[in-house]
Amino acid sequence: GHRDSWDDSREVRWGILGAGHISHRFASSLKKVDGARLVAAAGRTPAHVEEFCRAFSIDAAHGHASIDDNGDAAYDALIADPDVDAIYLALPHGMHTRWACRALCAGKAVLCEKPAVLSEEEALSIASTSRERGVLFMEAMKIGFADAHSREGLACVGLGRIVSFESVQKLDYGESPSGYLLDPLQGGCLYDMGCYAVGWFEDLLAGACEVSSREVRWRDVSGGCVDWADEIHMSVGGIPIHMVCDGKATYESRLTIACERGSLEIERLHRPELAHVKYSDGRILEIDAPFEVDDFYGEVSHAARLIQAGKLESPIMSLAATQRCAHIIDAIRLKL
Repeated sequence: GHRDSWDDSREVRWGILGAGHISHRFASSLKKVDGARLVAAAGRTPAHVEEFCRAFSIDAAHGHASIDDNGDAAYDALIADPDVDAIYLALPHGMHTRWACRALCAGKAVLCEKPAVLSEEEALSIASTSRERGVLFMEAMKIGFADAHSREGLACVGLGRIVSFESVQKLDYGESPSGYLLDPLQGGCLYDMGCYAVGWFEDLLAGACEVSSREVRWRDVSGGCVDWADEIHMSVGGIPIHMVCDGKATYESRLTIACERGSLEIERLHRPELAHVKYSDGRILEIDAPFEVDDFYGEVSHAARLIQAGKLESPIMSLAATQRCAHIIDAIRLKL
């Protein structure tokens, strides 16, 4: 229905584009969100979609699959479904802009997996479609919904001004990772994991981005190559940043924010629940801030509330924040 007919008690009916691993996690979390229900799913592979529908009690008539056209007919069918109010977009990054715009044009609110876009230009096209159509778009950047993450939180621990950042993200993607990671247009570790670190910089620092150096270890893939490790020196608003991403390494994920009166070290920067504050005088404080329910619940319930309230943009993950994250990643990608 049209958004002026919404009221807070009305259920938000969700459909999922892309019934892969991450969608299972979204769907499990959605079950716990009041006033939200999963009613439809679409993917390429009929067996996957059927299994997904069974797992989450979706009526078979609302399970769409089409393998011959890369899922196009299935995704269009879900977007056209009058029983769907909102769409969780979990297709590979390179397909986000096209399908987000199609969904917004059909009047469906969109919660889109990160990174929402591959460039600032794509971010601008989504933002203009969202505003023209008066329909909510929100990037599912979960760090914004963690208690361990916020400017206010940083102010509370009394460390003073931020002096520098270091982000380290290392994992082993293995020999045969998800196909999109090996796609020369949308693959590599900067888009896939670097976007989380960039999300922190975007949120905590104002001002222009300057990239001074980028060193890359490339991986050859069919049709070109993708970045499999990146080391970047840059600044945002004049604050220096050292950023490391590595897709073939022993697991490590942390963000260190050096400040005037000590430092804050955040464990697992992509899913922050634990932080250590080290004061210059030697005091140490541990901040334990587990997610409510799980790491999807905060962003999913927030999106559902916004839709019920007829809001067109998230105050936590705004269209401008998505655009600025894309702008920073563009600047890094240009530096070669």
